[in-house]
Amino acid sequence: MMMMKQTALWRAMAFAGIGAFALAGCGSDGSDGSDGEDGKPGPVGIAIGQASSVQATVNSASVSEDGFLTLNFSLVNANGVAVYGLTNADIGAVSFGRLGNEDEVGTTDVEGEPRDIWLSYFNKDKGDGHFTGSSYFKGSNCEDCLTDNQDGTYSLTLNMAIDTLEYDYGYQADATNGLYLGVKATGAEGATLVENSFYYWQPASDTAQPRPKELIADTTCQSCHRPGHDGALAKHGGKHVTLESCTFCHADYNSYNKDIKDGDGNVTGTMVFDGSIKGMAHDIHSHSFFADDGIFPQNASNCQTCHQADEALPLADHWKADKDSATCLNCHNSVYGVPSWHWGGEAVKPEYTNCVSCHNANGARGAEAGHYTQNDTARSATLKVVFDDMTVAADGLSITTTFKILDGEDLVPLTQVDPRPYKYGGFNSAIVLNGVLGDDFLVNYQKVGFDNFVQLGDGRIEAVINDGAFKVKELVDAGATLTLSSQLHVCFEGKGVRADCVVDGDGNLDGQEAPYLVSDTFYFQQDGTAVADTPRVQHAEMSACQDCHTTDIKHRFTNDMDGCATCHNGTRTTSSGVTSNLAKVVHSKHYIGDFFKKTDCATCHGENGYSLSIIANTADAQPVAFGKTADGSEQLLVSPQTAACVSCHMPPYGLNASTVAHIDGMGGIIDHDGDINTIGVPASQYPAQVNESCATCHSDSQLLEAHANWGTGH
Repeated sequence: MMMMKQTALWRAMAFAGIGAFALAGCGSDGSDGSDGEDGKPGPVGIAIGQASSVQATVNSASVSEDGFLTLNFSLVNANGVAVYGLTNADIGAVSFGRLGNEDEVGTTDVEGEPRDIWLSYFNKDKGDGHFTGSSYFKGSNCEDCLTDNQDGTYSLTLNMAIDTLEYDYGYQADATNGLYLGVKATGAEGATLVENSFYYWQPASDTAQPRPKELIADTTCQSCHRPGHDGALAKHGGKHVTLESCTFCHADYNSYNKDIKDGDGNVTGTMVFDGSIKGMAHDIHSHSFFADDGIFPQNASNCQTCHQADEALPLADHWKADKDSATCLNCHNSVYGVPSWHWGGEAVKPEYTNCVSCHNANGARGAEAGHYTQNDTARSATLKVVFDDMTVAADGLSITTTFKILDGEDLVPLTQVDPRPYKYGGFNSAIVLNGVLGDDFLVNYQKVGFDNFVQLGDGRIEAVINDGAFKVKELVDAGATLTLSSQLHVCFEGKGVRADCVVDGDGNLDGQEAPYLVSDTFYFQQDGTAVADTPRVQHAEMSACQDCHTTDIKHRFTNDMDGCATCHNGTRTTSSGVTSNLAKVVHSKHYIGDFFKKTDCATCHGENGYSLSIIANTADAQPVAFGKTADGSEQLLVSPQTAACVSCHMPPYGLNASTVAHIDGMGGIIDHDGDINTIGVPASQYPAQVNESCATCHSDSQLLEAHANWGTGH
């Protein structure tokens, strides 16, 4: 074997030598001919069509003498691998501008104190004296602007020069300039890759600068407009996905004429619309909140929903400055939003359009005072209701509780609690008694009204809750953890000042308002020991709700999920027989437009709040009410895991006869006499033993996969 291998090797070497000798004789002078050109190095990294995500970084920028911008940037994927192959058409937008002030565009309201504002270098004429900063560069309008260095780095020279149109400002090399680069390309498996990146610098010194005029963090907007979820910011073809990108075009001086339409869509006139980012945000959020089909869950008058205090943002409190009338008029633009003497015809009278000349720290209520410190509704949200103790009578037929209403350290007296009857029965002001057993509240809505309250000498308020009027014994005998929350109203006489309630002869408050107070849930063992945390499984964290709603959710303020679930629990059906449990109510309310879909589980439920495995499936798990029998005599009940599914999958969407049969086969309780439109079985027919096995197959990962972007057109 060794000899054969050596023979083959030497034979190969001999042939190689003959070949080399033959090649050496090809040139007439004995040389091997002229050297060929070196091959170009291949691209470094991965092609854009293979990337599943991209991150762009602008590394430098310069402006030519004739006003043309050049920027150099790099592109990598999530793992830091260079991405090459970007084309001109993949440059969705480049905006360019600088920090200036109001005097440069003539919008200063406080003489001698012009605000710093963003000025676009690419303005667009909207006609009739209106301009916007939205004439941005599009890569699709240029065939040779982009240079791909085939290593993840690029150079882009715009083919449009600085043009501020008729405004009296121009390029300033010694100011903070900035650019926005928007990339929108097609990646792996046809996925759309969107990236917004920014660069701020002083051209005169060629030094990078921090982002100027950051009043609201992008993450604040994204707490509602969550990236990757329905409702994410994705404007103008889906290429602008951050607040920062909006600010480059929607500058403070932006305005244009907008059609006014009636209910049938007919144009009835025009109005001047504030196209600045603040004008658009205020208008969209305020009008969306009040619209019949509105999706914004918090009134825009609650400024701090968006203008949140942030130590990382030195300018976070600038909304309190009272230097900008346009901001006031974004919302206060109707007869309902301003005092009647300010209003003339169809607009605020010209002499009242400079709002901040009166409304400031030294005059009438400014922004902070008008919206918070001297605002009845905002002040009411700062009051707290605290339940100090709870005692169950020895015979189990009554519960006594003592609570206090705190305004800072001051105790609010009972005389300032709204005493009026509620139009649907009971009283406006009430506390709510319930009990938790297992994973749900035990009884329906129990409002213990104002007529049960007694003022104590130490400033606190006592309530005695008797069986008969309320299901005290039922809760006690069940061994439930007892819960107390509130639905209290305190009277204000205007400008955030509390006052004793005054009710006129018609049963109305006499010139007063009585907004809801904050309602937190308190838990007690039956021996009176306070319980710190809820005994219930929290399928969603209240913080997820408050990212959008802050404290205002429909008809009350609450800081915990149980503040809603104590009434909207598994026993709840309306008088008309419609289910009103929390899952059904929340899911139906969030299936609106394209903002949040019910199928976007993680938006509200976090990592595993949607998991069926955390819903009890044993014999003692409480069923969930899903209506009433035709004669109204009994509730229709559904088993708990099944209830989670059918809170969304109602007929005719996602629920048919075969699905019902499948649920029945897996131990779920759902069907009633074969009528798919009547979910649940009568309470008297609900079995003593229930053992659902939904979670066996419908695991967390399977649920997410099955619901991913269902029906959203993504």
